[in-house]
Amino acid sequence: MLDTTMIQTRGFRNRDDGGFELRVRLPYYRGQWASLLEGASVTVDGVAYPAESVRWRLGGEEYTLGELTSSTSLRWAVDEPATLIVPASEPLGVGFHDVAVDLRLRMSYIPEELQPTISTEERRMAITR
Repeated sequence: MLDTTMIQTRGFRNRDDGGFELRVRLPYYRGQWASLLEGASVTVDGVAYPAESVRWRLGGEEYTLGELTSSTSLRWAVDEPATLIVPASEPLGVGFHDVAVDLRLRMSYIPEELQPTISTEERRMAITR
């Protein structure tokens, strides 16, 4: 079951490669074609990670932002969380962290000059190990 907030409570953890990951929910009432994603930038404790460096896990597969935007068939379902995989030189410390995500989406029916739609959310999250 998904949380109602964009940043999901579950799934915030360190990775063995030194980075970390978190899960986000699509803040839109319908699914979204991956080619319409403009990325997600992540900030943790004031350290910004640009959208170009964040990898995505959708449908069990990992993608770069470039792979998502060039996709012709990949879709982010409204009831499926995406995992944002953030590269970092060191893992985050155990404890609480201030996490912010700026998710940029284009909508196929909105005029280009009004694009993208940006959804921003901040949460205090915990790393437990």
